[in-house]
Amino acid sequence: MLGTLRGCRQAALAGLALAALLLAMSALGVADGWQRAEAQEGRRAVAITVGGDHACALLDSGEAVCWGENWAGQSDPPSGRFSALSAGLSYSCGLRESGRVECWGHEGNGQTDAPAVRFSAVSAGGFHTCGLRSLGLGSIECWGDNHFGQTDAPDGDWVAVSAGSYHSCGLHWSNTIECWGDNGVGQADPPAGHYDAVSAGGYHTCGMRWPGQITCWGDNSFNQTRAPVGKFHAISAGGYHTCGLRESGKVECWGSNLRGQSEVPSGRFSAISAGEWHSCGQRESGEVECWGYNGYGQTDAPQGRFSAVSAGGFYTCGLRKAGAIDCWGT
Repeated sequence: MLGTLRGCRQAALAGLALAALLLAMSALGVADGWQRAEAQEGRRAVAITVGGDHACALLDSGEAVCWGENWAGQSDPPSGRFSALSAGLSYSCGLRESGRVECWGHEGNGQTDAPAVRFSAVSAGGFHTCGLRSLGLGSIECWGDNHFGQTDAPDGDWVAVSAGSYHSCGLHWSNTIECWGDNGVGQADPPAGHYDAVSAGGYHTCGMRWPGQITCWGDNSFNQTRAPVGKFHAISAGGYHTCGLRESGKVECWGSNLRGQSEVPSGRFSAISAGEWHSCGQRESGEVECWGYNGYGQTDAPQGRFSAVSAGGFYTCGLRKAGAIDCWGT
């Protein structure tokens, strides 16, 4: 559900739930017949978020449009204007311009029952949701499934929050990371230190330290937490591998390479997204190139220029420069 993040603390975790949900997405797969989604009535899409079995886009009008599976209403967004969207496993949440959060789709664990308070950010996870209260330094409030304590957000002053599959992470105003919830393989035990960004994979997490070193923790069964030395510009943690973007534009991936997902093509990139068994990068020209497992066509990126790309389980979605959305795979 994808995740390359860097820079200012206020936006450091925005969209992180995408990367945190990759493992869950691959287990579910997605519906056929949604390879292309057009912004309605000539309106442009300005952002895209990919969930477990569906995807949503924010239009320049502020309206939301979703496509894919709809067995629980996850592709039926309510009318009205939003300022941000976050797609979870089989549900989605949107941040209204008023600061209220509204969610739709699968409700089995209370993950769509947003509190009636004002938020500045929202992150939809596997079966739970977290929101950042107020602008600037705020508290975190989570709701939904709490079997692993993933909604028991600690007190403090936070600038960002990310809901993963069964754990959550927050970025503190002091640039420290704290995680809570499932910690079966250490994915909720960040090493001490100062961070500028974080990306949570299925069962491992990576953070970027100043001035660009990467530290990873959690499941290391495929060496996905053994980050190479040196400075990076961005990171994206996938299911069992991780990719980093160097300031030079070179991409390096480490961890599992069973499907070639860590064999990066040569050349310069401007963005990177690590999926479950494949990876995609955006070239400086705007073209997208993917590598790794292609059993469902998820690496067959269409030609043309994109402004963003997000690799999921067995599919990939990209946002065109003109505002249209293309998805490929299954």
